[in-house]
Amino acid sequence: MNTQVPNPMLSFDNLDKAFVVDGQARQILSGINAQVARREFMAIVGASGCGKSTLIRIAAGLESASAGRVLLEGQAVDAPGPERGMVFQQFSLFPWLTVKENVMFGLRSQGHSKASCEEIALQWVNLVGLANHADYLPSQLSGGMQQRVAIARALAPSPKVLLMDEPFAALDPHTRARMQGYLIDIWRNVDVTILFVTHDLEEAVLLADRVLVLAPNPGRVVTAYPVTIPRGETGRDRYHPDFIEAATEEQLVAFDTHIQEHEQILAQQQEQAMMEQAAMGGPEGAPPMGPEGIPAEGAQDLGGAGPLQ
Repeated sequence: MNTQVPNPMLSFDNLDKAFVVDGQARQILSGINAQVARREFMAIVGASGCGKSTLIRIAAGLESASAGRVLLEGQAVDAPGPERGMVFQQFSLFPWLTVKENVMFGLRSQGHSKASCEEIALQWVNLVGLANHADYLPSQLSGGMQQRVAIARALAPSPKVLLMDEPFAALDPHTRARMQGYLIDIWRNVDVTILFVTHDLEEAVLLADRVLVLAPNPGRVVTAYPVTIPRGETGRDRYHPDFIEAATEEQLVAFDTHIQEHEQILAQQQEQAMMEQAAMGGPEGAPPMGPEGIPAEGAQDLGGAGPLQ
């Protein structure tokens, strides 16, 4: 499925990813085509193991695709770069650096002077509400405060895209709700496009302009669901009837229906391919095939091996 937008900031162009697991090739992502508009907030949801985290790591340049490509303003992405900031689920601060020094870290690699790094870092520390904690070490901060530092560090180099891999999953519900509010407030005031991975449909509907739904085995785009509920000064109202409808089991059932339809189409395509191969007697000397038609032997060169996400 294509999710076309005019002049996209970020694009996934027929992207595939396969890993080698226990000596066999396994297709994790298949034919991902999606586009994210400039300044759009897009969430990615899907069942565990559908490749959400793998997809966002490819966008960050931390993993390579087996086929297809990621484009940032039309330019291919093949390595990490300052135009993309990344926030991980686990707190990833340097424990020996203060809040201010953690935020300064990415700025130093851009050639800023120490005084300039410090000035910019303090602006971001203030923006995420930690001005009084600039000289604290991470161990002296709560989980929510540590994640605010991680967001400030990712945004300080002025990236065009902020990639977030379940950044609030480890937080308690109260802190998570506060962090969601902080993130929307930052996004409103900063020229940045956000791609946000979550398992939580309610969180996706609360935050995003669109929700990209992935089906598993292999991960593929099912639909891109536009969220039309208006945002107030403090974001969307969780108790608004439209929000309740969009984030309830009814919407999950609709997504499941889409996924089941895709499963049926995929099964039909695989059955047709097997019948055609059987009718031709199979290519002579062809290697045994693993999942998704990938050779089970000699399949190491698939864009890199790694853990499933």
